Amino acid sequence: PTGPVETVGKVQNRRGTTTRFHPDPEIFGGKAEFSAARLFRMTRAKAYLFAGVELRWSCDESLATDEVPAKATFHFPGGLRDYMATRIEGEPRVVDDIFSGVSGKAGSHGAVEWAIAWTLGDGFTSSYCNTVTTPEGGTHESGLRVALLRGLKNYAELSGNKRASILTADDVLNFCSALLSVFVREPEFVGQTKDRLSSPEATRLVDTALKDAFDHWLASSPHQANKLLDWAVERAEERLRRRKEKEIDRQSATR
Repeated sequence: PTGPVETVGKVQNRRGTTTRFHPDPEIFGGKAEFSAARLFRMTRAKAYLFAGVELRWSCDESLATDEVPAKATFHFPGGLRDYMATRIEGEPRVVDDIFSGVSGKAGSHGAVEWAIAWTLGDGFTSSYCNTVTTPEGGTHESGLRVALLRGLKNYAELSGNKRASILTADDVLNFCSALLSVFVREPEFVGQTKDRLSSPEATRLVDTALKDAFDHWLASSPHQANKLLDWAVERAEERLRRRKEKEIDRQSATR
């Protein structure tokens, strides 16, 4: 900033302080421009990462596109669960329910929130640390993988399903849609762009938060849990079948 915040007196609105800023041309050059699409996605993300907060978006009409409206209001009282339901609306699902939950308070140290849906379409994983998107994943996603695989295998053992011994984390997570948000104090990232979280603490936080919650979710609906388990085992068997076919082809090629 080139100076302190100025007090300009009382105003007749309920929006509080307004801050206007521009990129410093000495640092960013004279042609620096903001990406309306990126800012729109960030604004929407903040709304579902802080459940219940209402954010209002507006931009110049000249910047509006099919992807970026001139005006919009974001409000997700259910946080990630609400956003997940909106994002996968209309897609066929392996199980109808969304596995979601919250541990701790958003914005506080050690908080975790998640929403996971197993669909038949193309899955995705979107993760965040302190509301910063982590497109390359990291230790918080590792905790998610550990918790989901262990939980499904534990359920399989209790229900006597021996086929589940071949399951890997990829069989469980690669074909689902997942939203994961963590808040940790002084997080560590790989590189300056913060694309990948490296804080070891995040693995334990997510694993601990999901462990009992996933066990309870599976136990509360055996029909749903068995359907998910059978589907995951089929993915694993297909993976092993493809691997065996590749080995046979490779052996045939070397003869």
